[in-house]
Amino acid sequence: MKKFTTISNKYLSGRNTATAVVVLLVTLLAGSMNAQNLYPPYDFTVENQDGDVLYYRITSSSAPYTVAVTRSQDPVYYTLQQPQYAWQVGQPGFQYPLYDYDSAITVPAAVTYNGTTYDVTSVDDEAFFMQKDLMSVTLPSSVKTIRAKAFSRSGLYSITMPGVERVEEDAFWISPLSQVTLPPSLVYIGDYAFGSTSLAQVEIPSSVTVLPTGAFYNCPLTKILFHEGLREIGTEAFSAKYVDSLVFPSTLQKIDLYSIGSYYYDENLEIQCQYVEFKNGSDPLVLEDYCFYYFRKLNTLILSDNIVSIGRYCFAKSSIKNVVVPPRVSNIQWYCFSDCDSLQCVVFPEGLADIETAAFMNTPLLREITLPASVATVGSRAFSCSDDVEGGLADLTCLGENPFIILSNTFSKQDSIHVHVPCGSVAAYQSAPGWSSYDNFVYDFCLGVEEHDPAAFKVWPNPVEDLLHVELSGKDIAGLALYDLQGRIIYSPDLSNLPINLRNVPAGVYLLRVTGADGREYRQKIVKR
Repeated sequence: MKKFTTISNKYLSGRNTATAVVVLLVTLLAGSMNAQNLYPPYDFTVENQDGDVLYYRITSSSAPYTVAVTRSQDPVYYTLQQPQYAWQVGQPGFQYPLYDYDSAITVPAAVTYNGTTYDVTSVDDEAFFMQKDLMSVTLPSSVKTIRAKAFSRSGLYSITMPGVERVEEDAFWISPLSQVTLPPSLVYIGDYAFGSTSLAQVEIPSSVTVLPTGAFYNCPLTKILFHEGLREIGTEAFSAKYVDSLVFPSTLQKIDLYSIGSYYYDENLEIQCQYVEFKNGSDPLVLEDYCFYYFRKLNTLILSDNIVSIGRYCFAKSSIKNVVVPPRVSNIQWYCFSDCDSLQCVVFPEGLADIETAAFMNTPLLREITLPASVATVGSRAFSCSDDVEGGLADLTCLGENPFIILSNTFSKQDSIHVHVPCGSVAAYQSAPGWSSYDNFVYDFCLGVEEHDPAAFKVWPNPVEDLLHVELSGKDIAGLALYDLQGRIIYSPDLSNLPINLRNVPAGVYLLRVTGADGREYRQKIVKR
């Protein structure tokens, strides 16, 4: 029988094509001197209860005795020409070894060889690589590790793995796997471990702290459930193409660059996700660039207070309607919310320092904004709309007595924007660089100190789900009303029945107007969840 030199597919994947040429040629040269398959060697075979012969490699020859399920050293294969050149890999005349496995395999918890009983604790690298007839595998709870490419490019569609703790790199890469339950024992998932499989639903156990690069890359997921404990989501970890909602746990600290389906740039391809929520946590959370870029159907976004950074293009070209910028975010980065053509309201926190280039460019339904006194700079085209875009900013309220730095193109349609500034600050704004072209300063509107003094006027919690508390320090409330952004009264509660019950008010952004017994009016934007 001809012996066949096995080439590790680690070097034959699309990600390592160049390396494949070198490794293949070196391996073929070695194979001409020794045609034996040197990796991985098996030490013995045992027939399982179903009559399948499995190959084992001893991993511990002293107590506790352990083995790994491994590959055969002398495979059954089709009589094919051995490739002489790198380009012949995958071409007619070349195939990987095929073993004589049934469609379903049950791996035993222990096997006996030469009088010694070994616990089966792992599945070796490439143990079932390219085994197209293999469809179902049941592992015992004793198996703790599935190594790199163990089932890659096989025919596997279902696996039971109740005790597995580690699933290493590319373990199931490009297989039709559609049925798997990740056990609570799982603590490690390698890069691309489940990449390009057929998984539609997955639940990440709380024991997994990192969802690495490509973990579920290109999987047709319709549902992914995260548990508390997850801390990091890596680049291209999964696709949200068919997922309608995503809720992230409070323990999350980082979502990496291009993490969630951001490689779908085709304007004709619609990512289905409509709802994204981040649970409030204590650790800082960073959202890197492009995380939710081009989520055209995303209309509801709930950002947690522990978010400290939102990257460039993070939510660009989505359909979100309302944004409450988290209080720990000090700058809004380039193009972060650009081309969000459904965006109607943004609540900016005190402490925000910078709004960078084109951060809210082409948001035609964003008609009015209030910028806190902490804002120092607003960059080029930050709130501008292209000439072919109708609408755009009409009312700008600046709470700072000192004007922030702007450029000549920070706001478009400058002749139609009404600028509201604090009492006594109109002259300072008109003489500041960049502001001289704005003619519509509202002289008859002054912002009294009390209207924005948190010690005088308190509203909590905000955002609110049901009960909203309102308090005027040392004063009685004479009037109270909730308005939508079109100026219509939505709710005017009985003042004898405070706090205000907003449970039946639809989710959205509203303006709360409170009148004190002295006739002064106080205003606050309210976000109803």
